Amino acid sequence: MSTSSESADPNQFPTLADIEHFDRHGYVVSPPIIPDELIAEANYGVNRYYAGERDWPLPISGGYLDWRPEHGDGLRINDYVSLQNRELRELVMFEVLGRAFSALSGSATVRLFHDQMISKPPKLGDNSTIGWHVDGAYWRTCTSQRMLTAWIPLENYEIEMGPIMMVPGSHRWGGNDWMTTFNDRDLDALQAKISSDGEPVERTPILIRPGQVSFHHARMIHGSMPNRGERPRLALTVHVQDGDNRYRCHVDCRDKVATHVNDALCRKAADGFPDYSDPDICPVLWPRS
Repeated sequence: MSTSSESADPNQFPTLADIEHFDRHGYVVSPPIIPDELIAEANYGVNRYYAGERDWPLPISGGYLDWRPEHGDGLRINDYVSLQNRELRELVMFEVLGRAFSALSGSATVRLFHDQMISKPPKLGDNSTIGWHVDGAYWRTCTSQRMLTAWIPLENYEIEMGPIMMVPGSHRWGGNDWMTTFNDRDLDALQAKISSDGEPVERTPILIRPGQVSFHHARMIHGSMPNRGERPRLALTVHVQDGDNRYRCHVDCRDKVATHVNDALCRKAADGFPDYSDPDICPVLWPRS
Protein backbone atom coordinates (compact mmCIF):
# COMPACT_ATOMS: atom_id res chain seq x y z
CA MET A 1 0.00 0.00 0.00
CA SER A 2 1.02 3.65 -0.14
CA THR A 3 0.02 6.83 1.62
CA SER A 4 -0.84 9.72 -0.67
CA SER A 5 -2.08 13.25 -0.33
CA GLU A 6 -5.79 13.90 -0.75
CA SER A 7 -5.15 17.16 -2.60
CA ALA A 8 -6.05 17.03 -6.31
CA ASP A 9 -4.43 20.31 -7.34
CA PRO A 10 -0.66 19.84 -7.83
CA ASN A 11 -0.17 23.43 -6.70
CA GLN A 12 -1.64 22.52 -3.30
CA PHE A 13 0.91 19.78 -2.59
CA PRO A 14 2.21 19.41 0.02
CA THR A 15 -0.63 20.28 2.37
CA LEU A 16 -0.09 20.69 6.11
CA ALA A 17 -1.25 17.07 6.53
CA ASP A 18 1.33 15.94 3.97
CA ILE A 19 4.11 17.74 5.84
CA GLU A 20 2.98 16.26 9.15
CA HIS A 21 2.98 12.78 7.57
CA PHE A 22 6.49 13.34 6.24
CA ASP A 23 7.76 14.52 9.63
CA ARG A 24 6.18 11.58 11.45
CA HIS A 25 6.79 8.71 9.04
CA GLY A 26 9.80 9.97 7.06
CA TYR A 27 8.10 9.81 3.68
CA VAL A 28 5.02 11.03 1.84
CA VAL A 29 3.45 10.25 -1.53
CA SER A 30 2.02 12.98 -3.73
CA PRO A 31 -1.08 12.93 -5.88
CA PRO A 32 -0.37 13.29 -9.63
CA ILE A 33 1.74 16.44 -9.78
CA ILE A 34 3.83 15.86 -12.92
CA PRO A 35 2.03 16.30 -16.27
CA ASP A 36 1.81 13.34 -18.62
CA GLU A 37 3.64 15.34 -21.27
CA LEU A 38 6.64 15.86 -19.00
CA ILE A 39 6.77 12.13 -18.18
CA ALA A 40 6.58 11.29 -21.90
CA GLU A 41 9.40 13.72 -22.67
CA ALA A 42 11.49 12.23 -19.85
CA ASN A 43 11.03 8.75 -21.32
CA TYR A 44 12.13 10.10 -24.69
CA GLY A 45 15.21 11.48 -22.95
CA VAL A 46 15.86 8.10 -21.33
CA ASN A 47 15.84 6.42 -24.74
CA ARG A 48 18.23 9.04 -26.12
CA TYR A 49 20.51 8.58 -23.13
CA TYR A 50 20.63 4.80 -23.53
CA ALA A 51 21.38 5.35 -27.23
CA GLY A 52 24.51 7.27 -26.23
CA GLU A 53 23.27 10.80 -26.90
CA ARG A 54 24.46 13.53 -24.53
CA ASP A 55 23.38 17.17 -24.63
CA TRP A 56 26.12 18.31 -22.25
CA PRO A 57 29.35 16.62 -21.10
CA LEU A 58 30.30 16.21 -17.46
CA PRO A 59 33.63 17.75 -16.39
CA ILE A 60 34.92 14.27 -15.48
CA SER A 61 34.74 11.13 -17.63
CA GLY A 62 34.64 8.46 -14.92
CA GLY A 63 34.26 7.73 -11.24
CA TYR A 64 30.46 7.67 -11.33
CA LEU A 65 27.89 5.02 -12.29
CA ASP A 66 27.02 5.10 -15.99
CA TRP A 67 25.48 1.90 -17.36
CA ARG A 68 25.83 1.39 -21.11
CA PRO A 69 24.49 -1.37 -23.38
CA GLU A 70 27.92 -2.93 -23.70
CA HIS A 71 27.87 -3.58 -19.95
CA GLY A 72 25.21 -6.26 -20.53
CA ASP A 73 22.36 -7.41 -18.31
CA GLY A 74 22.09 -6.24 -14.73
CA LEU A 75 20.81 -3.39 -12.63
CA ARG A 76 21.16 -0.23 -14.73
CA ILE A 77 22.22 2.85 -12.77
CA ASN A 78 23.19 6.14 -14.39
CA ASP A 79 24.29 9.10 -12.27
CA TYR A 80 23.92 12.81 -13.02
CA VAL A 81 21.57 12.28 -15.95
CA SER A 82 19.94 15.70 -15.56
CA LEU A 83 23.34 17.32 -16.10
CA GLN A 84 23.71 15.50 -19.41
CA ASN A 85 20.20 15.18 -20.88
CA ARG A 86 17.81 18.02 -21.73
CA GLU A 87 14.52 16.16 -21.16
CA LEU A 88 15.55 14.71 -17.80
CA ARG A 89 16.81 18.12 -16.70
CA GLU A 90 13.38 19.58 -17.45
CA LEU A 91 11.83 16.98 -15.16
CA VAL A 92 14.30 17.57 -12.33
CA MET A 93 13.86 21.34 -12.59
CA PHE A 94 10.03 21.16 -12.65
CA GLU A 95 8.78 23.99 -10.44
CA VAL A 96 6.17 21.94 -8.55
CA LEU A 97 8.92 19.53 -7.42
CA GLY A 98 11.08 22.40 -6.21
CA ARG A 99 8.25 23.88 -4.16
CA ALA A 100 7.55 20.48 -2.59
CA PHE A 101 11.22 20.02 -1.71
CA SER A 102 11.21 23.41 0.01
CA ALA A 103 8.05 22.76 2.02
CA LEU A 104 9.05 19.26 3.15
CA SER A 105 12.62 20.21 4.12
CA GLY A 106 11.66 23.53 5.68
CA SER A 107 14.33 25.25 3.61
CA ALA A 108 13.77 28.46 1.67
CA THR A 109 16.45 27.44 -0.84
CA VAL A 110 16.82 23.97 -2.34
CA ARG A 111 19.62 22.79 -4.60
CA LEU A 112 20.17 19.59 -6.51
CA PHE A 113 22.73 17.30 -4.89
CA HIS A 114 22.68 14.58 -7.49
CA ASP A 115 20.31 12.32 -9.38
CA GLN A 116 20.19 8.73 -10.60
CA MET A 117 18.26 6.91 -13.27
CA ILE A 118 17.65 3.32 -12.14
CA SER A 119 16.24 0.59 -14.37
CA LYS A 120 15.62 -2.79 -12.81
CA PRO A 121 15.33 -5.37 -15.62
CA PRO A 122 13.13 -8.46 -15.18
CA LYS A 123 14.37 -12.04 -14.97
CA LEU A 124 17.54 -11.21 -13.02
CA GLY A 125 16.40 -13.11 -9.94
CA ASP A 126 17.69 -11.69 -6.67
CA ASN A 127 20.33 -9.71 -8.59
CA SER A 128 17.77 -6.95 -9.02
CA THR A 129 17.20 -6.61 -5.27
CA ILE A 130 18.20 -3.26 -3.75
CA GLY A 131 19.35 -3.65 -0.16
CA TRP A 132 17.98 -1.77 2.82
CA HIS A 133 20.07 1.40 2.96
CA VAL A 134 20.07 5.02 4.12
CA ASP A 135 20.81 7.75 1.57
CA GLY A 136 22.39 9.99 4.18
CA ALA A 137 24.95 7.29 4.99
CA TYR A 138 26.49 8.07 1.58
CA TRP A 139 26.49 11.81 2.29
CA ARG A 140 28.87 12.00 5.25
CA THR A 141 30.58 14.99 3.63
CA CYS A 142 27.41 17.07 4.08
CA THR A 143 26.65 19.29 7.06
CA SER A 144 22.89 19.23 6.45
CA GLN A 145 20.33 17.15 8.33
CA ARG A 146 17.51 18.26 6.01
CA MET A 147 18.41 16.49 2.77
CA LEU A 148 15.79 14.37 1.08
CA THR A 149 15.06 12.29 -2.02
CA ALA A 150 12.26 12.16 -4.57
CA TRP A 151 11.50 8.85 -6.26
CA ILE A 152 9.78 9.40 -9.60
CA PRO A 153 8.38 6.38 -11.50
CA LEU A 154 8.58 6.74 -15.28
CA GLU A 155 6.27 3.89 -16.24
CA ASN A 156 3.40 1.79 -14.92
CA TYR A 157 4.34 -1.25 -12.89
CA GLU A 158 2.90 -3.61 -10.31
CA ILE A 159 4.13 -4.92 -6.97
CA GLU A 160 5.83 -7.95 -8.56
CA MET A 161 8.19 -5.52 -10.33
CA GLY A 162 9.88 -4.58 -7.06
CA PRO A 163 8.74 -1.06 -6.11
CA ILE A 164 10.59 0.98 -3.53
CA MET A 165 9.77 -0.03 0.08
CA MET A 166 9.98 2.24 3.11
CA VAL A 167 10.46 1.43 6.79
CA PRO A 168 8.11 4.03 8.32
CA GLY A 169 9.54 6.06 11.18
CA SER A 170 13.10 4.81 10.64
CA HIS A 171 14.35 8.35 9.94
CA ARG A 172 13.99 8.95 13.71
CA TRP A 173 16.08 5.93 14.75
CA GLY A 174 19.73 6.31 15.66
CA GLY A 175 22.57 3.92 14.96
CA ASN A 176 21.92 3.27 11.25
CA ASP A 177 24.59 5.49 9.73
CA TRP A 178 26.50 2.37 8.69
CA MET A 179 23.86 1.46 6.10
CA THR A 180 25.77 2.03 2.85
CA THR A 181 24.20 -1.29 1.87
CA PHE A 182 22.46 -0.53 -1.43
CA ASN A 183 24.18 -3.53 -3.03
CA ASP A 184 23.57 -5.99 -0.17
CA ARG A 185 20.79 -8.25 -1.47
CA ASP A 186 19.98 -10.17 1.73
CA LEU A 187 17.10 -8.03 2.98
CA ASP A 188 16.27 -10.31 5.90
CA ALA A 189 19.83 -10.35 7.22
CA LEU A 190 20.05 -6.57 6.90
CA GLN A 191 16.73 -6.14 8.66
CA ALA A 192 18.03 -8.13 11.62
CA LYS A 193 20.87 -5.60 12.01
CA ILE A 194 18.72 -2.46 11.96
CA SER A 195 18.72 -0.38 15.12
CA SER A 196 15.02 0.29 15.58
CA ASP A 197 14.87 1.73 19.11
CA GLY A 198 12.50 -1.11 19.95
CA GLU A 199 10.01 -0.14 17.24
CA PRO A 200 8.66 -2.74 14.77
CA VAL A 201 10.47 -2.86 11.43
CA GLU A 202 7.65 -2.69 8.89
CA ARG A 203 7.99 -2.91 5.13
CA THR A 204 5.71 -0.54 3.21
CA PRO A 205 5.79 -0.87 -0.61
CA ILE A 206 5.05 2.35 -2.46
CA LEU A 207 2.63 1.59 -5.29
CA ILE A 208 2.31 4.75 -7.37
CA ARG A 209 1.92 5.66 -11.01
CA PRO A 210 3.80 8.05 -13.30
CA GLY A 211 2.89 11.59 -12.32
CA GLN A 212 3.01 10.79 -8.61
CA VAL A 213 6.17 11.23 -6.57
CA SER A 214 7.37 9.60 -3.36
CA PHE A 215 9.51 11.83 -1.13
CA HIS A 216 11.64 10.45 1.71
CA HIS A 217 13.99 11.78 4.38
CA ALA A 218 17.74 11.26 4.03
CA ARG A 219 17.72 8.99 7.11
CA MET A 220 14.81 6.83 5.90
CA ILE A 221 15.64 3.12 5.59
CA HIS A 222 14.44 1.86 2.20
CA GLY A 223 15.13 -0.79 -0.42
CA SER A 224 13.27 -3.01 -2.85
CA MET A 225 12.54 -6.59 -3.78
CA PRO A 226 13.66 -8.11 -7.10
CA ASN A 227 11.75 -7.48 -10.31
CA ARG A 228 9.74 -10.65 -10.92
CA GLY A 229 7.51 -9.04 -13.52
CA GLU A 230 7.76 -9.00 -17.30
CA ARG A 231 8.97 -5.43 -17.89
CA PRO A 232 11.80 -3.22 -16.60
CA ARG A 233 11.09 -1.04 -13.56
CA LEU A 234 12.32 2.44 -14.48
CA ALA A 235 12.50 5.40 -12.11
CA LEU A 236 14.42 8.62 -11.53
CA THR A 237 15.68 9.48 -8.05
CA VAL A 238 16.46 13.12 -7.26
CA HIS A 239 18.56 13.88 -4.18
CA VAL A 240 18.41 17.46 -2.93
CA GLN A 241 20.15 19.65 -0.37
CA ASP A 242 19.00 22.71 1.50
CA GLY A 243 20.65 26.06 0.94
CA ASP A 244 22.64 25.82 4.19
CA ASN A 245 24.39 22.56 3.28
CA ARG A 246 28.17 22.74 3.05
CA TYR A 247 31.05 20.33 2.56
CA ARG A 248 32.69 18.96 5.69
CA CYS A 249 35.66 16.67 6.06
CA HIS A 250 34.49 13.41 7.61
CA VAL A 251 36.93 10.74 8.82
CA ASP A 252 35.50 7.35 9.80
CA CYS A 253 36.63 4.97 12.52
CA ARG A 254 39.21 3.44 10.15
CA ASP A 255 40.76 6.86 9.48
CA LYS A 256 39.31 6.86 5.97
CA VAL A 257 38.24 10.25 4.61
CA ALA A 258 34.71 10.17 3.18
CA THR A 259 34.27 11.28 -0.42
CA HIS A 260 31.40 11.86 -2.84
CA VAL A 261 31.56 12.21 -6.63
CA ASN A 262 30.41 15.82 -6.16
CA ASP A 263 33.80 16.50 -4.60
CA ALA A 264 35.41 15.96 -8.01
CA LEU A 265 32.65 17.65 -10.02
CA CYS A 266 32.09 20.85 -8.03
CA ARG A 267 34.24 23.94 -8.16
CA LYS A 268 36.36 24.72 -5.11
CA ALA A 269 35.22 27.24 -2.50
CA ALA A 270 37.50 29.94 -1.08
CA ASP A 271 38.69 27.50 1.61
CA GLY A 272 39.80 25.02 -1.05
CA PHE A 273 37.07 22.49 -0.30
CA PRO A 274 34.30 21.43 -2.72
CA ASP A 275 31.56 24.01 -3.17
CA TYR A 276 28.19 22.26 -3.04
CA SER A 277 26.53 25.47 -4.23
CA ASP A 278 28.27 25.25 -7.64
CA PRO A 279 25.43 26.26 -9.98
CA ASP A 280 26.68 24.05 -12.81
CA ILE A 281 26.57 20.85 -10.72
CA CYS A 282 24.07 21.74 -7.99
CA PRO A 283 21.60 24.15 -9.60
CA VAL A 284 18.95 25.87 -7.51
CA LEU A 285 15.61 24.04 -7.76
CA TRP A 286 13.77 26.49 -5.50
CA PRO A 287 13.06 29.35 -5.63
CA ARG A 288 12.86 29.55 -9.42
CA SER A 289 13.88 32.87 -10.88
